[in-house]
Amino acid sequence: MISTLIALPYEIARSPLAIAENRLSRRLPETAGPRVTLSRAIGSADKLAGTLLGNRAIAQRGAERLDRSDKLVAADLLEQEAATRREQAREVAASGRREADQKRRAAQKRAASGLEEADAAEARDKRQARAKAAKTASAKKAAATKRAAARTADVEKGKARAVSSADARKKAAESQARSELDEARTTKKSAAATRADADRLSELAETKKQQRKQD
Repeated sequence: MISTLIALPYEIARSPLAIAENRLSRRLPETAGPRVTLSRAIGSADKLAGTLLGNRAIAQRGAERLDRSDKLVAADLLEQEAATRREQAREVAASGRREADQKRRAAQKRAASGLEEADAAEARDKRQARAKAAKTASAKKAAATKRAAARTADVEKGKARAVSSADARKKAAESQARSELDEARTTKKSAAATRADADRLSELAETKKQQRKQD
């Protein structure tokens, strides 16, 4: 009873702080700086007053308030740290996504560049292949034309040789025919001369025969 009476002035003096805390509680969260400062001030005052007045209830109330305030502050710090870590994690994740996007875009760019280079190389190879094919075809055509010209020349030479040989044979035949004709003419002339001689001899013999008959 005496302890309660002694504590009454303190409770009266403490009431403005309690009213102020009640007003702050309507506008600020429990972990807000002003409320934490005021709550710790009230708790320290309760603990000191309870100790000085020998009122264990007030002292216990102050100790519990201080302990609760410490726990709230610690919890708030942990929550802030967790929020910071979550934000950092979000930043890391966002940075990772950005880096991944950049790498993906770079890979796509490299792939597109590689495809363009492959297309250019393919087009270049096709052009080179067409040029080589055209060159080979031109060389083959030139070689075929040369071979055809050589065969044509050989055929012409063959024809010329054949014509020359035919002409030679024709001339030889004509010469032989003329020779045989000349020989035949000579033989005919010789035969005619021989018949003429025979006729003369026959006439001479007949003449001599007639003469003997007359004699």
